[in-house]
Amino acid sequence: MMQENGATATTDDNVAIICVGLPGSASTWSFNVVRQLLTQAYGESGFRSDYANDLTDYVGIGEKARMPVVLKTHHPDTMMQLRIAHEDIATIITLRDPRDCVASLMRRFDQPFNEAFAYVLRSVRRVQACVAQGRRTLIFRYEDGFHDHPDSVARIAGFIGVTAADPALLAIHEGLRTRTVERTLAQMEDTGRFVENAGTDAHPNLYDPVTHWHRSHIGDGAVGKYKALPDRARSLMDNAFWSFLAAYYLPPDRAATA
Repeated sequence: MMQENGATATTDDNVAIICVGLPGSASTWSFNVVRQLLTQAYGESGFRSDYANDLTDYVGIGEKARMPVVLKTHHPDTMMQLRIAHEDIATIITLRDPRDCVASLMRRFDQPFNEAFAYVLRSVRRVQACVAQGRRTLIFRYEDGFHDHPDSVARIAGFIGVTAADPALLAIHEGLRTRTVERTLAQMEDTGRFVENAGTDAHPNLYDPVTHWHRSHIGDGAVGKYKALPDRARSLMDNAFWSFLAAYYLPPDRAATA
């Protein structure tokens, strides 16, 4: 399911583009789609990109960006949430069953359950506000496999107002397919592109500061992997995420009228 709210943006407006996503929801994929589209439009030095929970350092309240900027975040702060709700900011939101997000962090980054659970819970609380109140949003669900569909790149291009020929859109899609990213990660490791960051909490991990791909970024993509966790962990997640899950798994006919 893909949901779009509000009119499309244009890059000529020089507003920020924000990629908001739950951890493990393919938010890095969407971030790199936008980066490559902006490269097509402005060249590699014609825009800024970063991971940030706070927008103010890049675009002041009521101001336009001096040059296009794309930010990725799992935990948009309160002011960023408010600005997404009230300003003309193109926001791409990627969602996933948060229980699978927890399981994914545990597998890919060797995190203990408590740390992964706390990290995802903070993300859900902040991302939910962007979903509910976002003025201009494009929303994707991981379970729909959007990151494997070429038309997802075209949807993002149209949403942010970048015009690109079909071969260019297809090239972006091919360059970000799972098997291609796996080769890219291997090349990054061989050429020393990875640096250490602070990780999600206490555990440092290796990542590329330009693309924000982590060395252990690619998982198995399985849906329902949380079911392999202990009963107590599953029960804790069911209770903590119930409001998100209730809306996320509404039947399509009810979701359309909700």
